[in-house]
Amino acid sequence: MKVKLLPLASLVFSAMLSTHLKAQEYQPMPIQSGFNADVIANGVGPSASSTNNDVDGVSYAFISKDFQLTAASTPLTYGLPINGIINSAVGSTSGLSYQMASYSANNSLRLQNTNDNGTLLFSTPIPVVSLYMMATGGSGDCTVDVDVNFTDNTSQTFTGLAITDWYYGSNYAIQGIGRINIANDNLESGYGTDPRLYQIPLAIDAANQSKNVKSVTITKTGSGGIPNIFAFAADAYSACGSPTNITYTSTMNSATLSWTAPSIAPSSGYQYYYSTSPTAPSATTTPTGSVPAGTTSATINSLTTGETYYFWVRSNCGGSQGFWKMKEFATGQVISTYTLGDINTEYNFSPDTSTSTNCAGSVTVNVPVGYKVKSTGVSYNMTTASNGWMSEQRTLLVCSTNGTAEPAITSGVGQNGGTYSYNRTGLTLANDLTGTVNFDLRAWRTYGGSDCSTDYNKVDNGTFTVTVTLQPLVLATNEVNTKEKERIAYPNPFVDTLHIEKAENVKKAVVTDLSGVVIKTVENPSSDLFLGGVKSGMYILTVTMKDGSVKSMKTIKR
Repeated sequence: MKVKLLPLASLVFSAMLSTHLKAQEYQPMPIQSGFNADVIANGVGPSASSTNNDVDGVSYAFISKDFQLTAASTPLTYGLPINGIINSAVGSTSGLSYQMASYSANNSLRLQNTNDNGTLLFSTPIPVVSLYMMATGGSGDCTVDVDVNFTDNTSQTFTGLAITDWYYGSNYAIQGIGRINIANDNLESGYGTDPRLYQIPLAIDAANQSKNVKSVTITKTGSGGIPNIFAFAADAYSACGSPTNITYTSTMNSATLSWTAPSIAPSSGYQYYYSTSPTAPSATTTPTGSVPAGTTSATINSLTTGETYYFWVRSNCGGSQGFWKMKEFATGQVISTYTLGDINTEYNFSPDTSTSTNCAGSVTVNVPVGYKVKSTGVSYNMTTASNGWMSEQRTLLVCSTNGTAEPAITSGVGQNGGTYSYNRTGLTLANDLTGTVNFDLRAWRTYGGSDCSTDYNKVDNGTFTVTVTLQPLVLATNEVNTKEKERIAYPNPFVDTLHIEKAENVKKAVVTDLSGVVIKTVENPSSDLFLGGVKSGMYILTVTMKDGSVKSMKTIKR
């Protein structure tokens, strides 16, 4: 929460008004409609099959981390986050995040020509102090005018806003997301620093801050590159303070979420909501549950082992509610942290995925009986010394149990000293292993001295943590056998094709994996849904009927 500093003479008066001051909050602004281009390749298949346009006018598009040319392709180590959540890297707005639109639909407002414009309609109008636009320029810098439209039909106009070319610019919300040429499927990693999406602030006039913002109209002005606008966030106010510092502990099929109360605890406790989808609840969403005043935790039972969930909690102040605050969590996780001291780096100017070291840090994860590894995550901090740079850091996680390494070396960013934090999830290097599983973190530096030392770069003690997410060795029979009267599609399990029951009544069919990632979307499907390029495993088929009803079933691809 930001606090305005007042002159001494105003302190007494401000104390009298303290109960009326509103707490400042950063909130994503989900967009209901207005995007006109899909410029993000995702899922399995040629990039042109999951996009309908490029970012820059010369065939380059963005990619999601789940993109693969074929089901056998090596998973990417770069790309946009699969869940579409961008935590802004801008230091002055710590805690600000954006929610991208679906990668399987239009996800950019792309304005190619001078005077092209479009309107993005927000799902939930709210009053704001500042808006933050996440955008980039394809094939050069560009400028736009932005009209912020309020629900009372007034507007505030911002003219000549600069959007930097997608390479090398500053004030970026995210960098190093790579790109692909949709004409020939050539991938480019961007060397860990490019392309970039930038954060552009729009300060709302004091006279307009009590108004609900309903939409923004954006117009390209002048020549230059192609503006691509992807998301908005807001600096919003609420009289009902929000909980902070959400943490969790989980078992194989349950989780307990805990949080810190705001400075003025809400009189009616807290409401919470959880889902396997990262789509945020709105102010009018019916909560999953609630806890009374004075309670700052909630336990959720009957969860699926190895599933990724999204949990939101908000304060309930009786006559009003605060903003939803989100925490991602997973069930069935085992965590191991290295605590034997700082991990040395070894001097090597150009290590690759087959390079060993004399000073790796090692941790062991014990997988409980009846379970296997579904995915692996790793996090750690590296700190420089003696004129070492963060960009000279190189690391690789290796599962020494099966000899499998990550598909690529990870590099630090920054031609300066300091501490760089690393966090990678969804790694497949230990998948399906059981029992005792060992991991090595190999760390190198490309400058300074020889052999192993902590003199120029080191992995900080207590920060190297491996988190494995588990799943049962054998899926329960009731997970795959749907009662005949509830059957949506058959056979189950299937090989390549699902046959949809009464397809003539189905408006849309969506296939997602258990983490909520959309694998395939088909409008007005025929009776046969072909999924030949999808990996073996369990999926969820959701159909939206033409009468508006929604049905789901779990199914297994052999």
